[in-house]
Amino acid sequence: MKLTPIAVILKDPTLLKRFVRTSRLTTLFATLLLLSIPSACAVEKIGEPSYTTDDWFEYEGHTEQLLADLTEQWSSEENFLGVQVTEREELRVTQLGNEGCTILSWNGDCVKARITHLVNFTLDWKENTTNYDNDTLNMSVSFSGTHWKSRGSAGWEKLDSRTITITQFSGGGEDNFLEHEVNEVTLIRRVGEFPESIKIGEIWDVEKTIEITGTERTRENLGVWQENDYNFSTTSQVLYQVVGERIIHYGVANEKTHDTLAVQRVDLGNNETTIDCYNGDGFLAHSETWVDGTLVLSATLSDFRYYVNEPHETTSTSNWLLPSILICLLMLVVIGAGATWFGLSTVPKTRIELDDLDNIDLD
Repeated sequence: MKLTPIAVILKDPTLLKRFVRTSRLTTLFATLLLLSIPSACAVEKIGEPSYTTDDWFEYEGHTEQLLADLTEQWSSEENFLGVQVTEREELRVTQLGNEGCTILSWNGDCVKARITHLVNFTLDWKENTTNYDNDTLNMSVSFSGTHWKSRGSAGWEKLDSRTITITQFSGGGEDNFLEHEVNEVTLIRRVGEFPESIKIGEIWDVEKTIEITGTERTRENLGVWQENDYNFSTTSQVLYQVVGERIIHYGVANEKTHDTLAVQRVDLGNNETTIDCYNGDGFLAHSETWVDGTLVLSATLSDFRYYVNEPHETTSTSNWLLPSILICLLMLVVIGAGATWFGLSTVPKTRIELDDLDNIDLD
């Protein structure tokens, strides 16, 4: 008796567009994180970063968020053992210097950066409970993006990004190679009265407009790509408040610390609350996002290279703070939504069901 491989059926690619849109736009009720003000912390206001080319900042936490999403999707299966990381390159932001750019109606000098993130992992089930060889499915999720922010004019930002998800598995004598790719250009404009300095007690609000155009592509076993284009825009009010000093712990045993100033931002368009913690030099050291009282993302600066060969000179202006805030939210939406939806909706069933008996050939 020979078992015929169970077919892989790709779902309508427009579902991902709706899911990503929902991730950004659906109303969410967030809970404010109460921050203590440690007496040992000495960041009373935030300076303006002075980046040099090839400065980089690496954050831990985005990989854990992605794996938690995947684990939750499969947790209802009684034979599911879990997700194991085989390779990881944590989210890294690398400064690329300055160049001229155009963002919506603005044209001028921009600060340019590259953003990357890679996770390879396996999903495992108990022995002989699936249709996969070795009861294992392999996945890879990679993100790369180029980010521009305006200089000399507050609030203009652009991100050109690509998320690639690859799923590989074998079963019934057949190998399967599934690819999913999302290419997006995100344009942002923020308009408002920005404070002269970022210090405790400052409160301000901004009108934020986001325009997104994208292309989603899927294919299986190196076949013909199926493509779907989409675009949408939103406008919302974002409230900012510098809520206090905070010591951020990191390292293998939490033996290292960042002294930071915490900035709370509430997007009234989706009622989501985020706490961004900046060190005295002005770059992001920690970020937390809360939804319905649940912490959905916690990312911490774990390593960096900043101004190695010369001393820092920092000033406080109204133009530097906003662009670095978006990066964590984009990783949460693009990587989490894209990988989870595609990876878990295109693989075959993990067990042979009664309805599959029609696919059995008798020798």
